[in-house]
Amino acid sequence: MWSTPHARDFGPFNGKIWLNSASEGALPKIARKALQAAISWKINPTTLTHQHFIDVPAKLKDAIGRLLSVSSEDVILGNSATYGIHLLANGLPFKPDDEILLMRNDFPTDILPWLTLESRGVKVHQWPSRGPVITPEEIVKAITAKTRLICLPHVHTFSGYVLDIAAIGKVCRQRGIIFVVNFSQSAGYIPLNLKKLPIDAMTCAGFKWLCGPYGTGFCWIKKEIRETMCYPQAFWVNVMSPEELAGNGELRFTAQNSAKSFDVFGTANFFNFVPLTASIEYLLKIGIDKVQTLIKERVGAFVEGLDKDSYVLISASEERRRSALIVFSHRDPAKNNMIFRKFLQKGIGIAKWKGNLRIAPHIFNTYSDIEKTLKILESGK
Repeated sequence: MWSTPHARDFGPFNGKIWLNSASEGALPKIARKALQAAISWKINPTTLTHQHFIDVPAKLKDAIGRLLSVSSEDVILGNSATYGIHLLANGLPFKPDDEILLMRNDFPTDILPWLTLESRGVKVHQWPSRGPVITPEEIVKAITAKTRLICLPHVHTFSGYVLDIAAIGKVCRQRGIIFVVNFSQSAGYIPLNLKKLPIDAMTCAGFKWLCGPYGTGFCWIKKEIRETMCYPQAFWVNVMSPEELAGNGELRFTAQNSAKSFDVFGTANFFNFVPLTASIEYLLKIGIDKVQTLIKERVGAFVEGLDKDSYVLISASEERRRSALIVFSHRDPAKNNMIFRKFLQKGIGIAKWKGNLRIAPHIFNTYSDIEKTLKILESGK
């Protein structure tokens, strides 16, 4: 039986169990404390100094930079994973007949923003993979001379499979194709070093495995890609110098391609960004590699204990393709709705997507949580 030293850093859950961090991660106590401090600034605005408006985005960008192993100056703050994809979809200079390659049955975040380009003559192909996720070999087959960009998830929401983004990125590099990856279902428990990955842009939600508040996210876009984008945002905090702010003359807008010029408006969003910073720093202090090990223990205990006679594992059986998202189904799929309702009645939060069941344990989940979950599945046979 493995230990749960970090369970006390979360909650209270009031006797209930949360096994759905793939949808919403629980806010750690240290982030709640940081949020309470931020609330006090608003309660008493005499404490809401100008320095807070500078420090809030700066500290968050620093934490994200360390999480991704990139410069904080290249981090773009958003409010979701969708934000980063919309920047690219609306900012890159696509031409009629350019092609964008996506994976069919991916989460809508990775698909919908690109579909808006079809009205401009851009071709968007949603490639049907033979297995749960698209492979590098299928990517090679799907690419044409007009393929301009490929957008994929690191971890597939509906199956839990980990995509081989290193191999796919290599294919893209060899052909001059822009490669965009959504890390919402991996950042926070899979160690990431963007300097070593052949990707051109990434996006991520902050409220899943990073345990931040809802309405948070960020992205990173390679400098060479940013410099080709036209997405003018006239946000005074981000584009005006102190000298311009102090002057009395007419304002002039100069387009720029720095990361901060792409930030979502309101970067001193202290109610969201202060606790997100605290959550990321909490995970970094533990060590993302350690977080991964702890989550693997929980995932392994569930997979090992799952009654294979009554349930089929949709997620990968081999560990290298497996993530923290475990998707499974009763061998009679018609029973999944009943089983899902039983979990809700017992106060255990899991997910149901595409007719299948999914659990997603984090470091706050205990051995007892997994044991109770397996017992409910046993009773649902």
